Amino acid sequence: MIHPTPEQDNIVESSNWPPIRTAFKNYEVSFVMLHPFLKIKPGYNISFETGNWPTKELILECTEKLTWKEVIKRSGLNNISELDRLLAYLHCARRTADKEGWIKLKTLLDKNNIIAAEVDYLPAILINNLMQAISSLGYTHVVEYTEFGEPRCEHKIEEVVAASENSFYAHARIATPDNKILIATYFDQRFTYLSSSRELVNDLVNKANLEGFFCNETTRPDWSYTEPSGNMIDWQSPER
Repeated sequence: MIHPTPEQDNIVESSNWPPIRTAFKNYEVSFVMLHPFLKIKPGYNISFETGNWPTKELILECTEKLTWKEVIKRSGLNNISELDRLLAYLHCARRTADKEGWIKLKTLLDKNNIIAAEVDYLPAILINNLMQAISSLGYTHVVEYTEFGEPRCEHKIEEVVAASENSFYAHARIATPDNKILIATYFDQRFTYLSSSRELVNDLVNKANLEGFFCNETTRPDWSYTEPSGNMIDWQSPER
């Protein structure tokens, strides 16, 4: 599912953050892959705690993917930019949030056994479909790098798919051996960047059923940011 590229606030357009495409200029396009929410299936009991996250096997067995589009529809929020701001507040990446929007989102999550989009890691619920999509292009391995571009290890795709645990570290860079495809997850972000040719990205989005949007030349990592205004809450607010 491909969303229109969000329009950025003027303060983002003029910020010191470099555009996303600057980091991935060797690739034709970059796609912001939104991390899905997780809906716990009826009859299953699974706990999500920081430092004690469920295995990939348990996540695949006990939950189903919920898109940002569906969360927006069910919560009454406006768009992916508003939802991203609220998730940043939830994960303490931003100090304030719109009070009305926050109550809408938190009510939906709490009343429906929904787990918010994960940060830092390539989400376990996406890994198998994404790796299988890459495998369908003829690849048998992917190479993992640290966030500083240092080689970490090589993975057989079939072993990644079969593994019960998440095979990749936090903030990982995952590339095909020929560097034609790059997957990059950054600290505290609710999304992952997928870079390649437009043809290959479209193919992977369709085969792995990914949700997100294509960057333009000015899209920045803080694409959803706006200056706080109106009825806001902060980290100390009782509504949190």
